[in-house]
Amino acid sequence: MKWIGQHIFDYISRFRNDIHVDGKILDSDGSPGSSGDILTSTGTTVEWSDAAVTYNTVATYTHTQNPAATSWVIEHNLNKHPSVTVVTGVGVVIIADVTYDSADQLTITLLQADTGKAYLN
Repeated sequence: MKWIGQHIFDYISRFRNDIHVDGKILDSDGSPGSSGDILTSTGTTVEWSDAAVTYNTVATYTHTQNPAATSWVIEHNLNKHPSVTVVTGVGVVIIADVTYDSADQLTITLLQADTGKAYLN
């Protein structure tokens, strides 16, 4: 916020591709990180990690459903509740109900039996 005369104005920062910071940003251990690192949150702490390693190790899973079914039970072993994109056998992206049975399994329920792929990440 900035005080101008008798008014207070809010300023919104919009960042595009790169953010340049003049000061040091420290993680939970007080480390400033290195050039090319990204700051990530573990839920309880923040830490620097190598961007190249982080982006190359993002866990994904692709499930192929055949034969056609209204319920696809997928054991993905990702140890998380991933986002899900369902693509039918004819290449159409559809909206389906997703139930997370555990951190390693989910069930997709369709309105009608179909084949296709489920992309999890």
